[in-house]
Amino acid sequence: MKNKTKIEKLHIAIIIIGIIFISLSAFHSNIWFDEAYSVGMAERTFKEIWNIGGHDVHPVLYYWMLKIVSLVTSAWGLTSLVGKIMVYRIFSVIPIAILGILGYTHIKKDFGEKTGIIFSFLTFFLPECIIYANEIRMYSWAILSVTTLGVYAYRLRLPENSNRKNWVIFFIASISSIFLHYYGLMAAGIINVILLIHLIKSKRGKDIVAICLFGLIQLISYIPWLLYFVSQLNSISKGFWIGFTFPDTIFELLAGQFIGNLNYKLLISILTICLYIYLGIKLYKYKGDKMPAKLSIGIYVSVIIAAIIMTIVLHTSILYYRYLFVITGFYIFAISFILSKEENNKVIWIICAIITAIGTMNNIRMIQDAYSNSNFEQHEYLQENIQSGDKIIYKEIGHGSTIALYFTENEQYFYNPENWNVEEAYKALGNHMQIYTNSEEIENLEGRIWIIDKIDKSLYNELFNNDKYKLISEKEIYTKYHGYDMNMILVEKVSN
Repeated sequence: MKNKTKIEKLHIAIIIIGIIFISLSAFHSNIWFDEAYSVGMAERTFKEIWNIGGHDVHPVLYYWMLKIVSLVTSAWGLTSLVGKIMVYRIFSVIPIAILGILGYTHIKKDFGEKTGIIFSFLTFFLPECIIYANEIRMYSWAILSVTTLGVYAYRLRLPENSNRKNWVIFFIASISSIFLHYYGLMAAGIINVILLIHLIKSKRGKDIVAICLFGLIQLISYIPWLLYFVSQLNSISKGFWIGFTFPDTIFELLAGQFIGNLNYKLLISILTICLYIYLGIKLYKYKGDKMPAKLSIGIYVSVIIAAIIMTIVLHTSILYYRYLFVITGFYIFAISFILSKEENNKVIWIICAIITAIGTMNNIRMIQDAYSNSNFEQHEYLQENIQSGDKIIYKEIGHGSTIALYFTENEQYFYNPENWNVEEAYKALGNHMQIYTNSEEIENLEGRIWIIDKIDKSLYNELFNNDKYKLISEKEIYTKYHGYDMNMILVEKVSN
């Protein structure tokens, strides 16, 4: 009894330390493009979020959730963009904290103390979890929703767990998953089908009716989104989504959960392969019930296979390690379940120590990048020198997106000669930003123009390094957060 109390105290300590650990780099207002998109969407109306989100590559539930957070913070008197960004970032920490707590409240109860404590540990110290706990995106909420769906689907396989509370949580988790991310949609579909097959085999008529009814409700609720979904598929087929880069993509897909933001991709991939081999041998030799681990691995792999099939159909890659985070709860559980069967606790401690070291290095780098004094230099410089009526132009949307949110009083132009067909989607960044696809439109701009350029001044040299413009100033700025290095060039149109 005394030993059990010590283990429980250790588990609670891991949760408390873990929540603090993942929160260390959350208190800043830097943003990169994806986060800028989320922040911009939160300032739109619910209807606008639906319409604009239909041209993005993700469903809109997260943006609606962020909108609610925005309304609440505004009602509390917090209206500054800097303050709201910090609140949004903390909002992303919350689901990872809850996921870690699930190790104590659910995983431990269903699969044993050892599995539960390892699950909580991995949730807080796995590098990828640390990263997405701090990003203003839907990923942390999606992993919580999909993992919760899996937990309750597993519980509902037993007749004695078939009660209203479990079915309601299952339904909420399922419908949340499909509207948070398309990987969540695939995972929810697979989980629902697996549970339905099990219920049919078990001849549980009442539960078959329940899951079919819930499935019908989800299908009907998704119908209004299907037109947008088809449109998004059309955009994807034109290369809107992510490409394949060798060998980085291989490393990321193989060991992205452990690599995080570190540069040692090859080394960490080798260590990860060694871990996979060890876990595979351990699972093979285990004589007990392997079904929980097999189901988790099966769901994880099935979603990857579905993404590969979609890649082949659409002729462009949608198999991206960032999206795999949505189903990483199954990845974490499989490792936790198998590792918990190791009788030699020294092996477990060594593996956890290595993960802690990698996670700590990852977090240190995140903290250094997040709190670097360089991150707001571009905003401070522009704030000090920009004038009313000045125009801002950029070709790199990553650079431009952060400027777009902070300088809403000045007309801005995203020069997009490749014509990505993103006019509707990028309305999230504000009505003051227009998209131009040819240089003739740029040449019609008058007055002072700020060029948010690459360090090599490629946009300036392409359009403004001629006798039509007078160079007034330029300043190179190097930021740590997501490495948005830029050359801020001010020119003035010469009167004819």
